[in-house]
Amino acid sequence: MQGFKVPVDKIIDRPGEYRDIELQAELSGVSTALAVLQDDPIDAQLRAESVVEGILVTGKVHGLARFNCARCLKELEGDVDLEVCEMFVAPGHEAPPEEDSYKIDGLELNLEPMLRDAVALALPLNPICKMDCAGLCARCGKDLNEGPCGCKEEEMDPRWAALSELRDKLA
Repeated sequence: MQGFKVPVDKIIDRPGEYRDIELQAELSGVSTALAVLQDDPIDAQLRAESVVEGILVTGKVHGLARFNCARCLKELEGDVDLEVCEMFVAPGHEAPPEEDSYKIDGLELNLEPMLRDAVALALPLNPICKMDCAGLCARCGKDLNEGPCGCKEEEMDPRWAALSELRDKLA
């Protein structure tokens, strides 16, 4: 096995046959706005099982990521654990365009696109450091988890006074 390429010549077109795959490889460049997969290798424990339509790949994937809290921007590290279940279709069994699937390349699977997609979708879009994170002051940028910032509250625009009174009545 080279990198993410896995030979399936012994199981393809033999429904019920399978191959267990242990993979440690680096997936670089996988990120969201506030999270990035670290350059450490990901660990994948997968099973490639031959089915009529092609090869079904299932298993667990683990990696490490760095996150920035969406409220206070504090940097954190954490685990990314996910389970995958993806179909690699064999030639002659092309899936309809509305179905998501990967293609078998000759007699081998290239697991990199599947793993890249799965890990990217598993990264949080809005990670937070703790549930009661107070975030940053919108005026001065001070971390409000460390205490109040000292900014003075501005007077409310008088045009909003009627809505403020309504809010107070409903509360």
